[in-house]
Amino acid sequence: MNLLNAHRQAMKFLQSALLWVPCCAALAQPLPLDVLHWWTSSSEQLAVDQLKAHLLFNGMRWKDAAIPGGGGMAAVKVLKSRVLLGDPPDVAQLIGTTLTDWNDMGLVMPLNNVANRQRWSQTLFPTVMKLVTYKGVVIAAPLGIHRINTLIYNRHVFAKLGLIPPANWEEFELVAQKLSAQGVKPLAWSDEAWQIATVFESLLLGEVGPAQYRDLIVKRKSPAWLEPGIEKALTRLRWLRNLSGDTPRERAWTDATRDILDESAAMVIMGDWAKGELMAWGASPEKDFGCAAMPGTHKMHLYSVDTLAMLWNSHKRTSAQEKLAELVVASPTQLAYNRVKGSVPVRTDVDAANLDSCARDSWTTFATPGNVLAPSLAHRMAADEATKDAVAQILWRFAISPTMTTKEAQRRLALAVRTP
Repeated sequence: MNLLNAHRQAMKFLQSALLWVPCCAALAQPLPLDVLHWWTSSSEQLAVDQLKAHLLFNGMRWKDAAIPGGGGMAAVKVLKSRVLLGDPPDVAQLIGTTLTDWNDMGLVMPLNNVANRQRWSQTLFPTVMKLVTYKGVVIAAPLGIHRINTLIYNRHVFAKLGLIPPANWEEFELVAQKLSAQGVKPLAWSDEAWQIATVFESLLLGEVGPAQYRDLIVKRKSPAWLEPGIEKALTRLRWLRNLSGDTPRERAWTDATRDILDESAAMVIMGDWAKGELMAWGASPEKDFGCAAMPGTHKMHLYSVDTLAMLWNSHKRTSAQEKLAELVVASPTQLAYNRVKGSVPVRTDVDAANLDSCARDSWTTFATPGNVLAPSLAHRMAADEATKDAVAQILWRFAISPTMTTKEAQRRLALAVRTP
């Protein structure tokens, strides 16, 4: 049974369960909460449906304000305009450093009461808890952890040609050569800036190692961007981009992911949200595709965490907002949401045996002491919006323009990430 059928059956079960609610409760209108987000692909919509169902079962209603656009750039613009117009949503998908920016403007509602009641500090991963806590105040409800440094490959193509997932770049080059010799495109690609930045930061982590990655991305040491390791990562980025042989085109991430399903490409470098999309289309991570860490990043987890912030507005729905925060972090919702989103739960008390093979590897890597946990630049975990956008634009220009040298790209990156 594919994921869509399973989802439909779950919804029927919830609808049936609601019929047994006592008459007066059934007649009461569920309280609506206006939620702004950018989850609009097939798997993302299924994940949102899971959240809606869990809220409805608890007497609440998710009023959808979905803004299309990969990476969330359009959604952030809409949120800004709504705030300026005096009509902020009740809930907004705010992640990483943007959380603290909005909190500093006095727009984010604290969730310490919820966090204390649910013992978040004892049940959430410390990295996640630190991410949603600012100056001692809990400012968001975490939903799931995405692994950015993910290489997804088509199991059928690999089995047909006797290939195994590459663990290093020498193996990757050999795999690419064998695929090309058989007329199979080695790597699906998109020239959207945020997707190029996603590939590059995974390359960078493997090329320079976690200590220098932190200097470059977290500490933003500008001179470090001029060192030889960055040149190697940039050279590798351009090589990967040229593997496709395509003229520059900005394809949606879902189109690049579909290349794996259609076997028009054998691999794609993408966060594990691509896994969720493949599953939404009926593919199985056990039979049809597999996930591996990017070459050179074994036992490393380059992460992005989905979070929802409760915003102050004139609606005065504080109790409902707190209830939503409580529900999305609860174990049943965590398992239901992340199973279809492609991400993994933010909780430490999950039984990894209940996760698919891709999710199990991601969750276990994140949970194992001593493994490297690195925040994503491209997905707002390690830099402000302006820096993220500037880096992505430089990498986009470098990837599609053969006239820009690696030295010039390094110089521009060093200027873009300098500490304010």
